[in-house]
Amino acid sequence: MLVSLEELYWLCAGLFLVIGYGLALIVYQKYRLHRRKRQQLTLNRNLLQGFAYYEEEALRPWIRKAKRRAFDLLQELNQMHQLHKDPRNKFIQAIRETDVERRYHQQLRSAFAARRRRAALLLAALPCSNTNQALEEALRKEQDLQTKLYLCAALARLEDVKALPIMVETLPGAPQWYRTRVNMRLASFGKAFHDYVPQLAQRPEMEIQSLLVDFAAIYPSAALKEYLLQCIASPAKDIAYRATRNLGIFYCHELKTSLFLENSDPVIRNITIQALSSIPTLRTLELLLPLLKQPRHSEQTAGSISSIVQKKPALLNFILEEFQKDQDEATQNALATVLANRLEYLLMRLTAGPDPVLDRTLTCLIQAKKTNAIIGLLRRNHSQEIELILLRHLRRLLPELPDVRQELRLYLPADILSKLGETPLPQETTRREHIVDHEKIFYLRLLLPFAFLSVPLLYATRYWEQFYEWTPYMHLAQFVLDFNYYIAFYSLAVNGISLALLFFSLLAIRKQGDAWNTKKRSFLFRPRILPGITIIAPAYQEESTIIESTRSLLNLHYPNYELIVVNDGSNDKTLDQLIEHFQLEKIDRFVPQRLKTQPIRGLYASKAIPKLLVVDKANGGKADALNAGINLSGKEFFCGIDADCLLEKDSLIKLASTILDAPEEPVAVGGNIFPVNGCKVDRGELTHIGLPASHLARFQTIEYLRAFMAGRLGWAQINSLLIISGAFGLFNKDRVVEIGGYLTSSERHKKDTVGEDMELVVRLRRHMCEQNKPHSILYAFNANCWTEVPEPLSVLHRQRDRWQRGLIDILFFHRKLLLNPRYGRLGMVALPYFFLFEMFGPFLEVQGYVMVVAAACLGLLNLPLALLLLLSSVLLGVLVSVFSLVIVSRENDYFPGPYMATLLGYAILENFWFRQLANFWRVTGYLNTLRQQTGWGNMKRQGFQQQEDAEKTEI
Repeated sequence: MLVSLEELYWLCAGLFLVIGYGLALIVYQKYRLHRRKRQQLTLNRNLLQGFAYYEEEALRPWIRKAKRRAFDLLQELNQMHQLHKDPRNKFIQAIRETDVERRYHQQLRSAFAARRRRAALLLAALPCSNTNQALEEALRKEQDLQTKLYLCAALARLEDVKALPIMVETLPGAPQWYRTRVNMRLASFGKAFHDYVPQLAQRPEMEIQSLLVDFAAIYPSAALKEYLLQCIASPAKDIAYRATRNLGIFYCHELKTSLFLENSDPVIRNITIQALSSIPTLRTLELLLPLLKQPRHSEQTAGSISSIVQKKPALLNFILEEFQKDQDEATQNALATVLANRLEYLLMRLTAGPDPVLDRTLTCLIQAKKTNAIIGLLRRNHSQEIELILLRHLRRLLPELPDVRQELRLYLPADILSKLGETPLPQETTRREHIVDHEKIFYLRLLLPFAFLSVPLLYATRYWEQFYEWTPYMHLAQFVLDFNYYIAFYSLAVNGISLALLFFSLLAIRKQGDAWNTKKRSFLFRPRILPGITIIAPAYQEESTIIESTRSLLNLHYPNYELIVVNDGSNDKTLDQLIEHFQLEKIDRFVPQRLKTQPIRGLYASKAIPKLLVVDKANGGKADALNAGINLSGKEFFCGIDADCLLEKDSLIKLASTILDAPEEPVAVGGNIFPVNGCKVDRGELTHIGLPASHLARFQTIEYLRAFMAGRLGWAQINSLLIISGAFGLFNKDRVVEIGGYLTSSERHKKDTVGEDMELVVRLRRHMCEQNKPHSILYAFNANCWTEVPEPLSVLHRQRDRWQRGLIDILFFHRKLLLNPRYGRLGMVALPYFFLFEMFGPFLEVQGYVMVVAAACLGLLNLPLALLLLLSSVLLGVLVSVFSLVIVSRENDYFPGPYMATLLGYAILENFWFRQLANFWRVTGYLNTLRQQTGWGNMKRQGFQQQEDAEKTEI
């Protein structure tokens, strides 16, 4: 024994005391939160009463009593209401009579960047010449980019024109993310900045040119138009491209010249083609038609022509005339694509009476294999006449077109196929071919004996001299005893790492909490402070939850986002429910093929909800659906989220706001995943947080809290985070496109994986390391997503099996990174941890459980060994779980007292069967990888509980 029995007693007693301290801390935090709420209500009531009635004498004592709260209240009132000048000035004067303004002036010179940022934002609420001068001086001296951004935002809010030259001088040499946000702060000065433009127009720095190009996109003037035209010849390609794009906003007719349509740069030509779609005239079509012959521009030109025809349907006759002419094959195919997007309109015209031109056109479209449009129309069509016309043409042509016939049999409903005299193809024929990775299987088989025999080999090495001296029983007893000590030390190592991560998590939550409390909505909702976000929600067989989750995603508090729901070939009523509930209509839109995906059958949108787009595509898996959404994304970042998830209204803004404090380029941000089982949901909004009725789901609740709060938050703090849950994560779109998007067989790597979320993060980190680009993967402790966790044991087993297979696949695919110093913490810390403790650790733990039982049966489980196992396996695990709950309850009272006590009970109980079961499933996941088992398995959803249903499961 390395420690005596007495020392073990003291260690166990110490752990019990620390656990007790954690429990007391939870109780205190709940008391503190409730007390703070009561105090704030009292202060707000008294401050508002004095504010409303201009009672300065009544107001001053309360401001002196709660200076900081009065200051915060002033800012909240400013951002929620247009305050009357007289009471606002009296309120500000009363605040100035305290020392709060002087204190914030001092904090501008603080050694801590977080304090300087807070001071900058708060001083912006106290306009005066002294404040302006202090902020200007602070900006001149500031070195930290994030703090510079806060200072620029404060000066812009104060409309300090004298600060314009100082703000401009922060741009040269700064990274793109900083320049984008400061450019918009400068643009907010409007005419004042326009008057300053002549002094900047001759400057050669790329950053200054970028500033003026951005300003020209929101402030039209003759001088800026001339500047944009000059920038077309800029040697900096990015400047030339953005200048072309911005000319299309206010000066679209300038793009009709040969300078743009015949430019030597194909990117400028493509931007021009896209911009001309905003001019729906016959002359525009005549200019675009010759470009259909150019393979590089054919798709973009077809998309622009489709957009023009949609805006002005009368121009369709011109397209029909051109389609009937003897065109080259490329032009003919592109025009067929344009007409296929208007297939329903063409068929409606045919219902009015025979038309030989339209009949020939329809025949040509079918022969051109425009099956996506045909399938999409037949699945959504409600007109008997349209269906009869289309089916008549199909019956005549299908015998000559076996490829079209097969695709229709795959994707059309059985009732429509029966009218064609066809039968659906069996489901098995639609499955994608699985490519066996023989090299991976070989190495996994090679490693398997090591997983089972490592401890026996260690035993043989230690006791080889006694091999013949001891009896078999003596060897068995010694082996069992040693194995118990090994499993105790292994548990100490695992829980020691968890405690270290917990410590980093506590540091992170304090830092993030202070940063979040500093940021006010008036700051976050300014243009381009936060990045534009596309939420991509893949949906497969989600008819039970799709409406509630889509409602939730449409009601988020975020200044600039769009929602793309991707129906990944569902066979249920997922698409039908979306179309019916949100009154969607099929639209024509060009889809850039930045990432290769399975075919898209149709796009649906609603004029009443412009930020919602629904994509119907052939089944390709979740990763393929996300890639399709990325192709359609028009924002800087995208957020991948499962369609069965609910976001809190401020989750997205909390997630994105962490980007402002990133020390290096942020390429991804993760958030929390909590079980929604047992909670109340009303119209897509979480109205009450409860615990699941199922014991299995409750074990998962404490497991999720520990994994996210004490695990991923800690990994992010040391910039080693490798997993961002596929249910809720934010990614830089351009960086993801650079590496080929999510891993699928359709893209460059020709490979599918069931662990696409972790794999994407690892590949992003790998790419940035290989490019020698500093980067960070962030984690937001207060951004929450709620999802349904499995309650049936069989479904949970399939989920954990899939997770383990995904982990093994990723570790093998990126095996080059393991213990490779070139990849820093990724190769030397994070991946080795997952290799040792997540892939091979379960083998040791499962064998350890057997050996603990064997030791008890053989009478070897003495008191010191039992205490050591209790300390290393149970008490340390409970300690991590308790402090995870401390983190959860620090800022928000999610779980009331009885719920928290229940979770603490499950935190103890999970050490006696759930943890063992989860490790056993990890071992079977490894073995299933050897058996080449693939796929996700059937994850049947029960759907969200509505208010009246949830009442039955409340504790």
